[in-house]
Amino acid sequence: MNITENVQGNVHQVYLEGRFDADTADKVEEFIRKKIKKKISHFVLDMENVSFIASAGLRVVIVLAKELRGEHKGDLYVAALQPSVYRVFEISGLNNVLSIFDDTETATQSFN
Repeated sequence: MNITENVQGNVHQVYLEGRFDADTADKVEEFIRKKIKKKISHFVLDMENVSFIASAGLRVVIVLAKELRGEHKGDLYVAALQPSVYRVFEISGLNNVLSIFDDTETATQSFN
């Protein structure tokens, strides 16, 4: 899993590339938790280059979004999902719980 970041105002765009599974979920969670400790609370998770997501990846997204919404008055939006990855969110019902956007720019603008 490769993770890169772009900051636009107070929104941190986190770009993921690769498989989001049990082997990589901790890396993603640790990356975002380090930012949360620095009082950053608005994230867009760009998953355009994520080819696969497992339950471990879903868990990280759910836990972080819930924590950001509750304790930190922020949120974690998901953007640019591949159709197969979106289907996993849909089957799990997370498309009704999380804010999912077609692209990162639209998600970023939604914070303002």
